[in-house]
Amino acid sequence: MPARTFAVRAALASLALALAACAANPPAAQHAYVDPIGVFPMANYDQNVDHWIDPANANYDTPFLTATEQRAHWNAYLARYFGTGEHDASPWNPAFIANRLYSHGGSDVVDLQLQRIGNYDNAGKAARQIGYGQNYRPHTARWIEDIERNMNVQQFVQAPHYAPNLRAIATDALLVRELPTMDPSFYSHKLAGEGYPFDNLQISSVWPGTPLYVIGRSVDGAWDYVQTPTVQGWVPANGVGLVDDAFVSAWSHRPSDGWGVVITASAPVNDSGGTYRFNATAGTLLPFAQSGTIGPAARYTVLIPARDVDGHAVLRQAQLPDTAIAPAPIAATPRHLAMLIKSLIGRPYGWGNMNFYNDCSSELQGIFSAFGVWLPRHSSAQLTAGDMTDLSTSTPEQRVDYLMKNGKPMRTLVYIGGHVMLYLGNTTRDGRTVPLVYQDIWGLSPADDSRRAVIGGSVIFPLLLRIPEDSGLKSLAATGIFQMSVLGMPSGVAVPPTEENPAS
Repeated sequence: MPARTFAVRAALASLALALAACAANPPAAQHAYVDPIGVFPMANYDQNVDHWIDPANANYDTPFLTATEQRAHWNAYLARYFGTGEHDASPWNPAFIANRLYSHGGSDVVDLQLQRIGNYDNAGKAARQIGYGQNYRPHTARWIEDIERNMNVQQFVQAPHYAPNLRAIATDALLVRELPTMDPSFYSHKLAGEGYPFDNLQISSVWPGTPLYVIGRSVDGAWDYVQTPTVQGWVPANGVGLVDDAFVSAWSHRPSDGWGVVITASAPVNDSGGTYRFNATAGTLLPFAQSGTIGPAARYTVLIPARDVDGHAVLRQAQLPDTAIAPAPIAATPRHLAMLIKSLIGRPYGWGNMNFYNDCSSELQGIFSAFGVWLPRHSSAQLTAGDMTDLSTSTPEQRVDYLMKNGKPMRTLVYIGGHVMLYLGNTTRDGRTVPLVYQDIWGLSPADDSRRAVIGGSVIFPLLLRIPEDSGLKSLAATGIFQMSVLGMPSGVAVPPTEENPAS
């Protein structure tokens, strides 16, 4: 037999044996990957604000906070930014900084830094707690080690006392990070409610013009660790300008009616020389230089902070139209609430202000800032701003019924554990009366938390006991925690006995 023929026959025999082996041992069945992310159908939910806050309503211009309540909130707000009283939590207040940061010689700050480093070190972590980068791969040991070296944690105990030359101001909109890096850290995108946009390193953002105190700086000089009026974290150093007594006086020593507040989702700000400085989002507070009308539209002249080449803040002027800024605080009326919601509704959800979009608590913080009401940054803490009622042990039906009977429209916050909403009033849907809420929400989930039906932005939505589009989704009224808080006078301030009740 020719050698070539033998080789061919041998090859065919080997192929037959291989096919027989495959037939006897079929490959293991491959299970299709089920994406935990779907999109919730919003077509059945009218987002026309005028249909829910009716301009024809007789109370459209009737305040839902009294003048006394609003004035008390505004005074508390300004104290939060610029107060010098013992308990005023302003970054420019020596008493607050000394007590908040240095009562234990700076060791508290060190402990927080070490805790955060440990949170993002993947060594020894369970699978669900592994942190991933934008490339879907776990962060390496070198990644966290490099960040830790750049933090120089021991700097926070080297000069543990208040220093006036470390007062500063945000000269740009700033993202606040847990560590000095813009690298994201996600849990696995295969887990419902994880992956983008839930960057665990993202804490919050800071509005331009916000007072800061610089606690420390990264080794490379690119990041400052700061105390804001709300949170503590790392921000890009090129958006921080150091201030002195003269700047503080020019910026903050003014009558309470000398301020403007941004009333649109985002306003580009150029100084009087035409240089773009920053985008100011709803709630940003800027001092008036003067007011008046220039050209065909009303415009306000405001002071803005800029950073000079030496890292110090200098004053510049800018003009903004009255569609972007108004004298602060604006009256807390349905008309003005509708105006703010119209500007914000439908914008993408931004966990921790990722990409300078809002999440649930920052959405309400920006809205109520326009009314001169200070709300804490985190959703659970916002309940402390009002008179809280805990309905967590009640049934979903009891919760909804109580809210509709006792909630005060437009000034009642509803907290359901990790998420907060604003109660607008009651409406009728499918023949039933239901409460209506405004919220910035990522999505709805089933009881087993196995998936998300993504809404992904700010919406007006009824608080339904059942979701008709998907019976497997859990009602927002059926969460483990359900609390409501009615805003009135600030905590610790008594209501005068002659004060009228606000319209509801």
